Amino acid sequence: MKSSKVAKTRKYRLDMNEKILNSGFNDFKRFFSLDNKAYLEGAIPVKYKELMGLVGSMVLRCNE
Repeated sequence: MKSSKVAKTRKYRLDMNEKILNSGFNDFKRFFSLDNKAYLEGAIPVKYKELMGLVGSMVLRCNE
């Protein structure tokens, strides 16, 4: 059951990303490009990526 939910979420994300990128709004394209490049190997050291993930998790759950 969990894998089905994951598959649905991934498909939804892919569909929405495609819709956003096809909107013609260049700022979205620039953001997606920046986001993609940040995850390339060597672009940002792994330790910093892990810290950014931790900070993001803490910020998103700060009211819980």
